[in-house]
Amino acid sequence: MANIKLYGYATSPYVRKTGCFLYYKGVDFTHVPVNPLKTKATIGHTNGRQVPVLEINGEWRRESSDHARWLDELFPEKPLYPLEHREKIDGIDHWISDTYLTSLFRIAIDGDFNMQFVSRAWRLAALVSADTPLPLPVRLIWPIGLRRASFIQHMAQHIDLTESPEDMRERILLELVAHIGDGPFMGELDQPSMLDFAVFPQLVFGYMFGLEEQCSAANYHPAIKDWLRRVAKHLPKNPTLAADRMQVHALSGAFD
Repeated sequence: MANIKLYGYATSPYVRKTGCFLYYKGVDFTHVPVNPLKTKATIGHTNGRQVPVLEINGEWRRESSDHARWLDELFPEKPLYPLEHREKIDGIDHWISDTYLTSLFRIAIDGDFNMQFVSRAWRLAALVSADTPLPLPVRLIWPIGLRRASFIQHMAQHIDLTESPEDMRERILLELVAHIGDGPFMGELDQPSMLDFAVFPQLVFGYMFGLEEQCSAANYHPAIKDWLRRVAKHLPKNPTLAADRMQVHALSGAFD
């Protein structure tokens, strides 16, 4: 039996993405929470701070999209990257990596620094602290630290900040609807792929863990809600890696 470890914190969309790859494959793995203030304690062997780190039988790799291909090599059943659809998957994965996932950091980059922002940041700190306890002073200054974090500043270099956050969100949701098409899964594929699991946990995470009262993406367009319902059938009730005790809403409530 393979010894599989996924290192990372559940507030990272890239960690959630790889987590869903593993859940879909149905392979046993251990989630090793990483304290963002003490990364050397868990991923020091990688000589870096980047998550996720997927380790299988002592070999480790970082890039989440590469994890899908690696898992298919080792566990061919239920492919995440079916070769017959390689060209289509590569194209949409490029959009996910360069547009969709980077857009998730837009609010942290230049969103209004108001009470809503502060409350959300405190909630994120609480979710991190649930797995790797953070000192109270660190949790209290999390909103400021989030805005100043080096990885947030790095993301800003890959986003057109002349487009308003509202326009960006509208555009990206419309593009998501287009990528779902007539379904049933992204790219109009008959079975789920790495594409679905790269996006799905990001859309439901905020609702499940108290960052929003409704799953706003599901309410945006019926195609998204129907797609969420289909993908959820292939994942556990909490596919996010966040601590169960921190969950506020059931996954099913996102699309019911």
